[in-house]
Amino acid sequence: MKCAGTRYRGAARAAHTCAMDRLKALEIFKTVADKRSFVKAAEALNLSNPVVSRSVRELEAVLGVRLMQRTTRRVALTAEGLDVLERARRLLDSYAELTAASSQSASDMAGAIRLTAPSYFGVLPLAPVLSGFMAEHPRVQVELLLTDEPLDLVAQSIDLAVRVADELPGSLIARRAGEVRFGVYGAPHYLRSRGLPRQPSDLAQHACLVHGVRGRSRAWRFSHPVTQQAIEIDVPATLQASDTHALLAAARHGSGLALLPAALAEPALQQGELQQVLGAWGPAPVGVHLAYCSRRQPLRVRRLMERFAEAFDAPPPAALPGPVPALA
Repeated sequence: MKCAGTRYRGAARAAHTCAMDRLKALEIFKTVADKRSFVKAAEALNLSNPVVSRSVRELEAVLGVRLMQRTTRRVALTAEGLDVLERARRLLDSYAELTAASSQSASDMAGAIRLTAPSYFGVLPLAPVLSGFMAEHPRVQVELLLTDEPLDLVAQSIDLAVRVADELPGSLIARRAGEVRFGVYGAPHYLRSRGLPRQPSDLAQHACLVHGVRGRSRAWRFSHPVTQQAIEIDVPATLQASDTHALLAAARHGSGLALLPAALAEPALQQGELQQVLGAWGPAPVGVHLAYCSRRQPLRVRRLMERFAEAFDAPPPAALPGPVPALA
């Protein structure tokens, strides 16, 4: 990557080659940082280990800082390395976006999209969006992973994730697309036997059906109806489940009170199988985000994101606001 000071006919070509070499070096460095391994980075980039090691050393020499601490077992970024990694991501993403915008073709609307979303999004609103999108683009294949647990997008090779949370990890690029309302629900026969909770502290006397698994927070967050002060209650978990539909079924059968997305509970509410409680204690809805790891997305993924954003921005079904769950 010895580019500086080169003088010969075709200087413009030399400058272009130099810039591309440095972009390649940044790409290699980012891959090593993501993989935390020179060997795995070399495999991912189809390069030899010496080429990867030499590229990182030359990048360190050009920048004049040490980017990584290397041992026989692992690679750790220095403080300077973390700063360069963040800048490199932005630069590489911008370059990828520029090249993608100038080379779009009909072939970009063919291929696979790997998508993940919470289980309760499978029917509404994902199903109608995916149905319309695939009818319009028959050469696109969608693999949908429905789970309430957040997946590692890099490890699982996921193109796009629908995340319901007010905050997301800094490693993800996210676009807010809408919101989800939640509520606390119980079966009428359960409420007749155990009584109606009038305030969040009353939940201590109830059987609560909690989303998550052992080790995850059991806190339900509410907002005071007058002062709007946030209130967090660590509820007693009679049942903990990693799937929201299991909580819905348990609540319908009278096992306790469940914190559920309002749209998911609405059919059971309309049929009289569930009743909402503590409705006045609901804060602002939780944001729906479209999350991904890189701006370097094919046209088919960007078009699907646009369709999702349009669907999520549509007015939600009428429902009383409910408390915000502590979802990852």
